[in-house]
Amino acid sequence: MNTKDYKWVIPSRLASQSTEKAVWDKEHEDYSKNVFSLTQDPEVCQTLIHPSSQFSEFNIPDSPEIKVLIPGCGSEIYLQKALFKFCPRIGQVCCTDFSQTAIDVAIKKWQQADGEAKLNSQIFFETVDSTQLTQEKPDWIEFFDYILVVNSVVSSEDAINRQMLKEFSTVLKPKGKLYGFFPSIFESLESAYLSTHQAFLLTDGSINLPESTFYDRKANVRQIHYTPLRLNKIFKEAGFEKLSFEIYFQDSEILMDQIEELEGIDDPDICPWEFLVRLEKKYLVHH
Repeated sequence: MNTKDYKWVIPSRLASQSTEKAVWDKEHEDYSKNVFSLTQDPEVCQTLIHPSSQFSEFNIPDSPEIKVLIPGCGSEIYLQKALFKFCPRIGQVCCTDFSQTAIDVAIKKWQQADGEAKLNSQIFFETVDSTQLTQEKPDWIEFFDYILVVNSVVSSEDAINRQMLKEFSTVLKPKGKLYGFFPSIFESLESAYLSTHQAFLLTDGSINLPESTFYDRKANVRQIHYTPLRLNKIFKEAGFEKLSFEIYFQDSEILMDQIEELEGIDDPDICPWEFLVRLEKKYLVHH
C-alpha cells in the first residue's frame, strides 16, 4: 500500500459478506417497515432522472439507445417506475441486487404494478453481486450509459465499497455517468447532537467518526457512511470525474413522516440529508 493512502483506507473488520446478505434478505421481507426508503419520494427520483430545467444537462435522455443499470436496487420499484415515466422509450434497464429475496420481491411488485409498467419489456431484475459485475456479466463491460445508485455503496468493508465503484466504472461506456445518493457519517453525528431521540448514538459506540462507520444496533449491521473527502478520493480512484457534489436535504413530508415513524424524530428542522453526486467516467479502470 502506498504510504500516502493510509489516511484514506478504513481498517478491515473482516465482516462476513454472507452475514450482511442474510441481514438484507431479512430486511427486504418487509422493507418499508424496517428501512428508511429514500426513493419513495417522487422528488428524489426526479432529481436523479430528470431534474429541473436549471440542471437539464443532467437529464437522462429518453432514447432507445440508452441503457441504465440500477445496482443494489433492493425490493422497491419507485425509481424504476419514475424512470419509465420520464423516459418511456429508454432502451434497457437492468436492476440488480446481491439479495435474492430483494429481487424476488421487486419482481413481484413490478408484475403487480398499475398501468403499462409491468408490460414493459425493456426492464429486467437479476441477482448479481455489485463487486463482481464484470466477472458474472463480462458482456456488460462498457455497456451502460447511466448508473443510478441509491444508498447501495454502504458495505461494512471499505474494500468492498471501493470494488463496487470500480466495477461501476468498468461497466460504463466512456463518458458514461453515475448519479447517486451516498450517506455521510456527519449526518448521523449531527442528528445525535441535535435530537434527544438520537443522543444515545454518541454514547453507545454507534458512530465511529475516524473510520466513517455507523453501527445500527436494531438491525445489527455495521455500514460505512463516508466523509466527503474519503468519498471524493474513492471516486477518483475508480476513474470518475466529478460533475457535481452537493448536500441534498430529505425534508419532504413523505420522508419526514417516515423518519418520525422509524426514528422518533419529529422536529421539522432535523431532517436527514445525504450527498447527491453526479460523476462521469474519465477512463477505464483495469483490474
